[in-house]
Amino acid sequence: MSQYLKKNFMFDTENLPKWTSWLLIGILIAYYVITLVNTNRIVEQVEMIGNHPYPIAIEVGKVNAGLSLLRTLPERLFYTRTPGVIEAIRGHYRDIDASFIKSFDFMASRYLTAPGEVLRMKRIYLELRDDQKRLLALCGDPAFTSEQARAFYAENIVPKVDEMSRITSDMSANSMRKFHLFHRLSLDIRRNTIILSTILTLAVFISLFIYRQLLEAKRRQEREMRDALKEALRSAQNANAAKSQFLFNISHDIRTPMNAIIGMTAIATTHIDEPAKVMNCLGKITASSKHLLSLINDVLDMSKIENGKMGLNEDEFVLPELIHGFITIAQPQAKSKRLEFDVSVAGIEHERVISDSLRINQILLNIIGNAVKFTPEGGTVRLDIRELPPRYKGYGIYQFTISDTGIGIPRDFIGKIFDPFERAKTSTNSRIEGTGLGMAITKNIVEMMGGQIAVASEPGKGTVFTVTLPLKLPERDAELLDLSLLHELRSLVVDDDGDVCENTAKMLEEIGMKSEWVLTGAEAVSRVAEAHNKAQDYHSVIIDWKMPEMDGLETTRSIRSIVGEDIPIIILTAYDWTDIEEEARRAGVNAFLAKPIFKSRLYHIMHGLILGAHETAETAPETGDALLDGRVLMVEDNELNMEIAVEFLQNLGVTVDKAVDGCEAVSMVKNTPKGYYKLIFMDIQMPRMDGNEAAAEIRRFEKAEGRPRTPITAMSANAFAEDMNKAYASGMDGYLTKPINIDDIRKMLKKYYVRPVKIFSILTEDTDAN
Repeated sequence: MSQYLKKNFMFDTENLPKWTSWLLIGILIAYYVITLVNTNRIVEQVEMIGNHPYPIAIEVGKVNAGLSLLRTLPERLFYTRTPGVIEAIRGHYRDIDASFIKSFDFMASRYLTAPGEVLRMKRIYLELRDDQKRLLALCGDPAFTSEQARAFYAENIVPKVDEMSRITSDMSANSMRKFHLFHRLSLDIRRNTIILSTILTLAVFISLFIYRQLLEAKRRQEREMRDALKEALRSAQNANAAKSQFLFNISHDIRTPMNAIIGMTAIATTHIDEPAKVMNCLGKITASSKHLLSLINDVLDMSKIENGKMGLNEDEFVLPELIHGFITIAQPQAKSKRLEFDVSVAGIEHERVISDSLRINQILLNIIGNAVKFTPEGGTVRLDIRELPPRYKGYGIYQFTISDTGIGIPRDFIGKIFDPFERAKTSTNSRIEGTGLGMAITKNIVEMMGGQIAVASEPGKGTVFTVTLPLKLPERDAELLDLSLLHELRSLVVDDDGDVCENTAKMLEEIGMKSEWVLTGAEAVSRVAEAHNKAQDYHSVIIDWKMPEMDGLETTRSIRSIVGEDIPIIILTAYDWTDIEEEARRAGVNAFLAKPIFKSRLYHIMHGLILGAHETAETAPETGDALLDGRVLMVEDNELNMEIAVEFLQNLGVTVDKAVDGCEAVSMVKNTPKGYYKLIFMDIQMPRMDGNEAAAEIRRFEKAEGRPRTPITAMSANAFAEDMNKAYASGMDGYLTKPINIDDIRKMLKKYYVRPVKIFSILTEDTDAN
């Protein structure tokens, strides 16, 4: 059929009369002229739209979005006016101010309908900006009440925001009128074009030449489409391969801790009558669970980074506590590969800092984890922590150097190490697991914290990562140590590492003691004997556990045979001492001190052992260190989550009431006396009434009844910044991200109405003088 049409069209075209050809040419010329006219009209309108209504509409939208924030941001000050909240709002105001000034300048140059309105709106905003600064300044005054804040907001801010909204509404209306005119013109042009195109199409179908051109165009289009489909197929195959490789990596990494969790659970079940065995299994289950959670968090963190939604928290914490918590996680990993894991601390003047402790821990775990993975058995992984000279007022500069004696990084891969999903060929060939996200996440977190990360490596010899972070220092002074109590007391330090000896001796001198140090156990026994013979016994001896020739326990036995039980002896170790604790006690050890040593810990252990100020006889675990004077309301719709949270609270000695959704929680609060609940833990996603709605309803009830504010802490699996902001806006006071643990619960109890009931061993927990 196609061959028939082609043959006949060719015959007819060859025999067309001349007047048909001239007619076709005339139609083409007419179409060309009309098309030029219509195109010029459209171009003129598009230029007009591009120069005026369209960009103006966009800028108006930005201004309206900013005005919405200016309405809502001050409302947070009605409920809480902490320095953190005020500073967060001030930061929002700065962002809005920069956006507004840019938008006003742009609109002033493009808005044609009533340019004077833009200038008037800018003047109103400048007045509004001054009022906002005044409001923030007033909210910083504890005497400035919420009612005064509302009154100021209603009198000074709302009218100006309303007037600016009216102006933007008028500008939007003017822009829409321009759009309507353009729309009508477009319809007219389209109608004329359709009519002319129809005529031309009829003429073109009579012409074989046009037909052949169209046919060739169709063939060309098909070729291009086939090429495009092939390219799309290749892209899809590559994407699928990358997805498959990523899923393979993450599946392997997830199955490893899952295998440990399932296996250790089975082992614990078969040894249920052996508490030590069960506790060991539970510890490994906990570590594996945290590792599994870290893998999930890596994927989520990368997603949040790519979407610009990752945020940082600012909490006050003690650096020794963070480092020792980190060591308890990293040490077993190194031990399982028979690696030597050393941690050194030098020049730490400020132990208490303000930053995101979880993210710092994540940075260190990511780098240390890689160091352990890529270091063969018998190698060394080392973490050195230093406080550098300050660069910014109110901030301490901390440098974390992680070095290993591993396989190193290929030179051609150094530049890709911080790219997502990248893995060196050596790691793949070695069958070492990893999704390729850890270092990309680490670099992003370091840069978000205002720090720097650098890497140097030599294949076959090892790698060194250097992370430098500025950490905010709290305004209040650090814990005051009564150095007079230890003045002139003498201590002997014994360690085969000269750097450890020097650093420890320096810290002893800083807390008021005199110190000497030796590198071997034999030298230590000789020094102690010499001092004893002169009746100038040391007041304490600090001995490293792992030393060549004569280890710490053997050295302790020899010293005890000379001086008896009078001198306190402390074993210094970077390892888990539980396996040797009983033997060490029999040898005459009074206490254990974990590496790395911090000045505050050293002071407290010396104070406790030498002066008898604290309990040191036993390394007792925490069984509860706080008691809430009142009840806690736990609101959670998931039975398993409820059981876990209630068990945590009861272990801490807290009386708990339970509610399964927001409606029940609100009802229980309303039907109890004032101050009955001292703290409420509120899940977010619940049936009937979610956590945010329940918190808002409780705040309305407290205001109507004149009740004091009950602290409410949100508990949610959502960890995005907008979720947290929504919770705080609804009336929440704190935010915990699931999965929660007993330390999270304890921190919240300490924050709200907590009465301490017990002082525990300074040997196992960081002493916090609060």
